[in-house]
Amino acid sequence: MRLLKNIFVFSFILLLCGDLYAGTASSKLSALSESLIKGYEAKAGAAKATLAAFPFSCEGKLRKQRVGFGVSELMSHRFVASQDFTVVERGEIGKLLNEQKLQSSGVTDSDTAVRLGHMLGAGVLLLGNINKVDGVYQVNARLVNVESGEVLASGYTELPVDAFNDDAGVYLNLVPQEQTLGIYGVLNYRHNANNAPAFVDTVPNVQTTYQPRDFTSFMAGGGLLYRPHKNLQINAELTTTKVGEYEYMVKTSSAYWSGYGYTLENKLPLSLTAVSLSASYVRNITGKFSCLGGAGLQYMLGTVENAKNPPPLLFVKAGVEYKPQSRVGFGLNMKYDLKPIRFLFENGDNVLLKMNPLSFETVLAMYF
Repeated sequence: MRLLKNIFVFSFILLLCGDLYAGTASSKLSALSESLIKGYEAKAGAAKATLAAFPFSCEGKLRKQRVGFGVSELMSHRFVASQDFTVVERGEIGKLLNEQKLQSSGVTDSDTAVRLGHMLGAGVLLLGNINKVDGVYQVNARLVNVESGEVLASGYTELPVDAFNDDAGVYLNLVPQEQTLGIYGVLNYRHNANNAPAFVDTVPNVQTTYQPRDFTSFMAGGGLLYRPHKNLQINAELTTTKVGEYEYMVKTSSAYWSGYGYTLENKLPLSLTAVSLSASYVRNITGKFSCLGGAGLQYMLGTVENAKNPPPLLFVKAGVEYKPQSRVGFGLNMKYDLKPIRFLFENGDNVLLKMNPLSFETVLAMYF
């Protein structure tokens, strides 16, 4: 439980850091928004308006990376905080663009934007265009009156590409949504009650009673992931424990000792390695969060004295991922084995070691 508590505390800290951080590009776009608000106030006075912020126009490659969307989103934060505007929800704008089949091409002219603004019930539009010149994004922005088409305010700023990618990475498609490759590290935590019944092993003149004990396993490793489709992810993973020791209780007696026996705590050398292949359905929840659910096949190899390795077993898993930027993801997963992993005593069907079916994982991924 202490491990899970630490995981969630760390996740909360990451979330706070992501929300509190404001870089160079964010500051410049916030200042640009502020200048537009002041220009609006100079013309419209204290009149409050409903604002629709459309993705900014840009050339094909930048549009595919959603640079225009990222600029619009970062700028709209300042308008949300302003007392002069009620900002239309991003989801409503995206839904309308999909209905009008404009999601891929974007809003390329003011007449189309004004028409869509009427459909959204907006009084003012945030529009703009972006050019990339020598590692710098040149951003032109303007506020347009929906009824008259009048430009109420306009402004310009320049953003270093690297700084913008850092600040707006969560909104961008710097990593392709399909044909995505990634590598990741994983730590699997499992507390094993090991509640297998005691059993007796008899060899000539010696009788040994085995009583399994509970133990905790930490398996660390990594894997490769591939997304042939934005909603389908395939994982190939290898995890292992460093060599440790697993405790059990043994009671031994011998005919040579006239029935006398002794009881002791003993330890078996223990090393576990898991190889797994899984497929998962992945769905984006927000710009920073996604969830997944899937199933896979796992083969557990063990170096456990007097034990046979179990056959490959099926498991299911579910989890969430937080992406502070487009190429980095931090995940929490829950795995459940559909059949418990059991290491059988080599001389029969008795269970020497039994692992709990439920385990938890932390994952750190890099995407390409």
